Amino acid sequence: MAVIAELSGGDIALIILSAFWGLLVLFLCVVLVNAFRVLESTKMTIDTMREETVPLLREVKGTLERTNGLLEQANTVAGRVDKISGLIEQAAAGPLTKVVAFGAGLQKAAKKFRGERSSPR
Repeated sequence: MAVIAELSGGDIALIILSAFWGLLVLFLCVVLVNAFRVLESTKMTIDTMREETVPLLREVKGTLERTNGLLEQANTVAGRVDKISGLIEQAAAGPLTKVVAFGAGLQKAAKKFRGERSSPR
């Protein structure tokens, strides 16, 4: 106890301040260790997401390329259908008009042959 009696108030204040700084450093070490754990966990999560995302994006890219190919084929088929329907329309429209006109002429001739009068239009 003789040692305590020789310490002055300033010496006791320095001991308390040193203990406070020691506790502060210990607390900061705990915080840094926890922050390191969080960062490590975040890194692992990001790596896992990257490992799962890259193959998924490759699969999506392949699917899009196949879909684009199929759309191009569908456009080609649609273009051919348009051409064919135009040709059929042209081929059928001329003779069909002639048949209708011929039928109307025959009907008019038959009425005249029977002696009926056609109504003026």
